[in-house]
Amino acid sequence: MKKISPIVVAFSLVAFTGLAQLSAPRVVINSMGHSAKVQNLNFTPDGQKIISVSEDKTIRLWNANTGEMLKKFESEIGDGSKGMFYASDVSPDGSLLAVAGYTVTPDNQIYIAIIDLNKGIQVATALGHKDVINSLAFTGNGKYLVSGSNDGTLKVWKVDASTPMYSQELSIETGAPVKYLAMNLVNMDVAIAQEGKTEVSIYSLAILEKGGSKFNPRFWKKHLGEVNKLAYSSDGMYLASSSYEKEFFLWSSTGSVIKQWNRDASVNAIAFSHDSKILVGLDDTGHGISYGVPEGNKFTDFRGHDNAVFAAVFSPLDNGSYQVASAGGNNNEIYLWNPINGKALRKVKGKGSAIHDLAFGAGLELFVSQDVNAKPNEFQRSFDFNSMKLNLNSLKFSPPVENFGKGISQVSETELSLPKGKKIKNIDGEDGRILDFQASREGDVIVASDYSLRMFDRNGAFQKEFVGHVGGVRAVAISQDGRYLASGGEDQTIVLWKLSETGAAPTMRQHPEFSDAAWGAYFESLPVDSLTREPSKKAWRAVIDYMKAHGEKNYKAIEEVYKNLGETVLPFATLFLTEDNQWVCWAYKGYFACTSAGGQYFGWHLNRGIDKLADFYAAEQYFKILYRPTQMQKSIAQGKRVEDILREEGERIFDLTKLHRPSAGFFTTEVLHDKGLIDYQSGKLVTTQQTLKLDVEIFDGGSGIEEVNIYQNDKLILSDTTVETKGENDKVIKSYNVEMLNETNEFKVVVVNYQRIESRPEILKIDYVGKVILNSTLHVMVVGINKYQNSQYNLNYAQPDAKAFAEKISSQGQRIFKAINIVERYDENGTKAKIVEGFKSIAAKAQPQDVFVFFYAGHGSLDEENKDKDGDSPFYFVPTDVTKIYGDTKQLTAKGISDVELKEYLTKIKSTKQIVLMDACHSGGALKNMSTRALGGDEKAIVQLARSSGVVWIASSGSKQFATEFEVLKHGVFTYALLEALDGKGNNNSDNKITVNELKFYMEERVPELTKQYGGDAQYPTSYIHGNDFPITVTAKEGEN
Repeated sequence: MKKISPIVVAFSLVAFTGLAQLSAPRVVINSMGHSAKVQNLNFTPDGQKIISVSEDKTIRLWNANTGEMLKKFESEIGDGSKGMFYASDVSPDGSLLAVAGYTVTPDNQIYIAIIDLNKGIQVATALGHKDVINSLAFTGNGKYLVSGSNDGTLKVWKVDASTPMYSQELSIETGAPVKYLAMNLVNMDVAIAQEGKTEVSIYSLAILEKGGSKFNPRFWKKHLGEVNKLAYSSDGMYLASSSYEKEFFLWSSTGSVIKQWNRDASVNAIAFSHDSKILVGLDDTGHGISYGVPEGNKFTDFRGHDNAVFAAVFSPLDNGSYQVASAGGNNNEIYLWNPINGKALRKVKGKGSAIHDLAFGAGLELFVSQDVNAKPNEFQRSFDFNSMKLNLNSLKFSPPVENFGKGISQVSETELSLPKGKKIKNIDGEDGRILDFQASREGDVIVASDYSLRMFDRNGAFQKEFVGHVGGVRAVAISQDGRYLASGGEDQTIVLWKLSETGAAPTMRQHPEFSDAAWGAYFESLPVDSLTREPSKKAWRAVIDYMKAHGEKNYKAIEEVYKNLGETVLPFATLFLTEDNQWVCWAYKGYFACTSAGGQYFGWHLNRGIDKLADFYAAEQYFKILYRPTQMQKSIAQGKRVEDILREEGERIFDLTKLHRPSAGFFTTEVLHDKGLIDYQSGKLVTTQQTLKLDVEIFDGGSGIEEVNIYQNDKLILSDTTVETKGENDKVIKSYNVEMLNETNEFKVVVVNYQRIESRPEILKIDYVGKVILNSTLHVMVVGINKYQNSQYNLNYAQPDAKAFAEKISSQGQRIFKAINIVERYDENGTKAKIVEGFKSIAAKAQPQDVFVFFYAGHGSLDEENKDKDGDSPFYFVPTDVTKIYGDTKQLTAKGISDVELKEYLTKIKSTKQIVLMDACHSGGALKNMSTRALGGDEKAIVQLARSSGVVWIASSGSKQFATEFEVLKHGVFTYALLEALDGKGNNNSDNKITVNELKFYMEERVPELTKQYGGDAQYPTSYIHGNDFPITVTAKEGEN
C-alpha cells in the first residue's frame, strides 16, 4: 500500500469488556510471515535475531540461525493504511526496538512505539509528528533517537528509561518530506533523502552534546534524480546513496564521490558490512550486487528475489564470514545470503503466497494461481466452496467465453475505456494502478487496483467499494451464476463477496455536503427526516424520490452527491491457502472451517491504546466455539451469512468483547537450571535426564481453570483438571513429570477456561542428549464388529476389515519396529469392558518412543439428547451389546465409549506418536447391492477430539455422508483404500515408507474416487494431522517376500 500524507510476551490480566471500549476487535490474517511489503530490517547486536517491520501492520522477530519466527508484535491499527510500519531501529545495546510508520492516534498524531525486546512489552511512546514517519535511527551512543517524517521535520528524542513518554529534544524543519535517513554512528551526522530533492542533506547532531541549537545542513550534490535511500558504513567513513534515476553512489565522509555505478533499475535497499568492507545494493527487480569498499569492484550478483526489494542489512557477527538479510519479492520473503559468492543460505517467509490469477469453474469451484510466472489460465490448485475441499492437481482451465466485458478496455495504468465514450479513472493516491477488471452480466464493472477494489455501473458511476484486502488486488473473478465475486492479491488471501449484498453508506446527515446546521433544520422539516439518519443508499433514494414528488428543489444537490455515493461491502468469506496445502476459510464474524493446522492462520487484533502493544488472539483459541464446517458450507451454498444460519438454529452469536481474557500457562525452568538438570548449549536447551519435572505458572484470566493440558511433540500426555484458583488474576504453580524422547522434545502447555477458551500455547524445547533410549514398539488396538445383539445393526465387512488391517500392519510393521503388540476385539468380544481392558493393557506397556494405532470398524453415534453447553452432542463408539443406538442416553453412557473417555484412554497411553483410523458409522438399511452405514457424528466432533488429544485421525466420512460397503470390493471403501495405501500405493517418494501424511493424502484422493465409481456420490474422509509426520509401515522392497 502507498504511504499517504495529510522475547517474551507479558501476560496482562484485563477483561475483554474493558478493552472493547478502546476499539472493536478486527479479524486479521496471520500467515506466519509477512503478507505485505517489508519496509525495514534490523539485526540485534548479537546477530541472533532479525527484526522485520511491514505494511501488513506487524513486527516479527526471527531466529537468524534457523529462520523460525520467534515473536509477533502489533500496535494500534485502523482502516486502510493506519497502522502500517515503515521504520525501525534497534538501540546499540540491543535492549530497545523503535518502530513507526502510519501509526495513528485518535486525533491523527503519529507516534513512535518503544519496545523492550527482553520483556516483549511497549515501555515508551514518542508523540509529535503530524504525518507518516518514514525512517528511524538511534545515535551511536544510544542517548538519542532520530525520526524523519513526511511532515518535513527531523525530530530528536531523548532516550529515557524513567519515563513512558519520550521528550522531544529538537525539531528541525527540513523544507520537504523526509523519505529516509541514515545515522553516522561515530560522529552523529544524519544524512537525509527528501521528496523532490536530488541532493543529500547532512545535519551534524554532535552539537547537541555541547548544548548547541543551530543546525545548518551541508549539501552533497551529484545525483540527477531524486535521492531515495542512504546508508552509512559502520566506521563512519563512507555513505552510499541511490536515486530514482538508477544512480548508485559511494561517498567519502567529506562529501566527495568515490565511486558511481549506473544500475539497470533503481536501488531500493542499501547495506554495509559490519567491518565497512562490503556494500550491497538491491533494486526494483530484486537484483542484488555486492561491491568491495572503497575500490568499488564487484563481488557477485544475488538473484533470489523475484521482485522489488526495499530492505537489507548485514549481520553484525564478526566470525570470519559475511551474511546479508534482504526482504522483498512477490511473496515478501527474507533471504539470508553470502555477498561473496551470491549463494542463498536461508529463506524466511510465511506459509502463503500472493494470488496472481483466479477463475470460477462449474458451481463454486475456484481455480487459483499463485505462480507469478504461470501462463494465462494455468492454475496450480482449485478450491470447491460447495464441498469445502482443496484439489491439488495442476491444470490448464479456460473459463467460459462471455461477452459481458465487450467494449471495455484498459487504456492506461489508471484508466478504463467504456462503451459510449464513458470511462473509469483511478485516483492515483487513493486507488493506484488498475491490476485487473471484470464485467458482470448486469453490466457492472469490477476494478481491482493497488489500493482498492470497486464496482462501477456501465456508465462509470461508482457503486460499491469492497473493503477487506490489505494489499494490491491482482485478480478478480465472478462465479458463473453471477452470485459471487472472488478477489485475491498481495495480501495472500482470497475474499468471496456476495454481489447482491447491500453495503453500508454514510447517512445523509453524515455527508460533508449536508452536515451543517442549515441542512439539519431543513431535514427536520421533512416527513422523511428519519431516512436522513439511515446508513444506506436505499434511504438516500427514498428521500430524493419524496423531494421530487413534492416539489422540493433541494433534491438536485442531493441527487448530484448520490450519483457518486458508494456503498461499503464487507467480506462474505475469506480463504487462505498455505504452501503445504493447509487451508482455512472464515466468515466475517470469525466462524470458520479448516484443515488440521488451518485455525492458526487468522485471529483477532485488539487495540489497547497507543501506549501498549496490541493483543492478538488466534482463532484456534476459540476452536470449540467457532469451528463450524457445516454452517460455513451452508452459508456459501445458500448465500446466507453464518451468523444468520446460527440464529435460525437457535444459537447465540459469538462476541469476543463479552468474554473474559483467556487464561495462560508458562513454563519456568529456573529450578531445572539451578539443579543442573538442563543446560543451554549452542542456542538450545539440552538434558541428559530421561525424566524431568516441569514447573508451570498458571494464570486465571477470569473464567476459572477447567483443565491444563501438556503436549509432547503435539501429543497430549497430561490433562490436569484439578487446578483451583481464587479468581481472576490469581496465579498457581503446578509441576508435571515428563519422559524424554531420543530427539527434540517440544513441550506445550495449553490452559482451558470454563468458557472453553484456550490460552496461547507456551512452547518449551529440550533436546535429549543422554543415553540412547531403545527403539520403538508398535502397539495396535483393532476393533471390528459385524454382529450386534440387536441384529438390525449387523454389518457385512467391519470384522473382515479389521482383521485384514491387523494382518497387514503386523506383516509390514516388522520392517520398522523392534516389536509389535496387537490387541484384537471382534464381534461378541467387542464390549465396552473388553475394549477398555485392551486400552489398559497397552497403556501398561507403551513408552513415549513407541507408536500406537487404533483401528475401529463398527457403529458410531451422536447422543442428540445430551448436548453440552456449546450445543455439541457427545460422540460414541457403539460396542456389540448396545441394543439401541438412538434415543437411549442411559444405555449409550453405560455401554458405549464416549469421545471424552477415548481421549482419556489415548492420553494414558504414553506413545507420543498415535493414529486413529475410524471406519465408524450408524445403522442403515440395505440398498440393492450395497449396504450403507451413515456416520453418526459430524466432522466437528471428530476434529475436536483429534485436536484436543493431539492424535492423528483419519475417519471414514464427514457430516451427512455415508461409510459404504460394496459387494464387489469385499471391504468397506475406507478400509479398501487403506489397504491399498499400505501396500505401497500411498508412498509418494519411493522410500518404501508409508507415513501418516502420505496415508492422509492417499485416502483423501482415493476414497472419493472409489465411492463415486461404485456408488455415484463422492464420499470424503475426515482427517486431522497436527505436528510431525511419522512412518507406520515399510512396504516390501523388490525381491522381498
